[in-house]
Amino acid sequence: MVTFINTKGMAFFGPGSEWFWAALQFTALAITFIAIYRQLRTARSSHSVEQVALYTRQFDEERMARYQLTILLALRDKVDIPLGAGVSVGNYFEGLASLGRSGHLDIKLLWRVFGLVTVRWWTVLEPFVQRQRVANGVSVFEDFEWLAGMLTSMDRRAGRKLAIDAVYVANWLVGGAIESLQDNVRVEEALRSVTIASPERLDIAHSAPSARPPSPSHTAENEEQHQSD
Repeated sequence: MVTFINTKGMAFFGPGSEWFWAALQFTALAITFIAIYRQLRTARSSHSVEQVALYTRQFDEERMARYQLTILLALRDKVDIPLGAGVSVGNYFEGLASLGRSGHLDIKLLWRVFGLVTVRWWTVLEPFVQRQRVANGVSVFEDFEWLAGMLTSMDRRAGRKLAIDAVYVANWLVGGAIESLQDNVRVEEALRSVTIASPERLDIAHSAPSARPPSPSHTAENEEQHQSD
């Protein structure tokens, strides 16, 4: 018979039981550390989701939509992208990329939620970026370029074969990208023109007594007094 654990001479209480209590404390500490690690991981995941949601909302704001619309209209008309719009959209993605590159933003989550948008806008803005680099002599939007390359590599590893190139962008424009942005801007403009009465004003209007027409006798008295005058 094979003995796997030799309990002969072991003490669980009293003298000689120190090993048992030390092992028990170690087990309790290990369980505590695992629980803390899971809590921190959950909190970090939640924070990453909130960050991506925040940047998504910022990208959908009216001002950003107008910048995007200006760029796409220039692309459609085959003219240079205006400097202000190009820099504003580029700065947005540069900030996003800087957070990801420094480890403050989950790249995998960003790839799932914002990957296509990021690579598509890098394709749109790359000629503009290259002209700015020549004009300024510095590598502007370097992190933006890095992020687009990283997300493209992740697409390939995941088996996604969609090529986001000039042909893709041209088809995107034909498919209604400009009209979609124009609709978004019109909705924001319409929302600003809607006037909503406050609850206090509605309560006052509801509680105010309605005006009643004067009684016939009172009208007759006023008529006689007017004639006598």
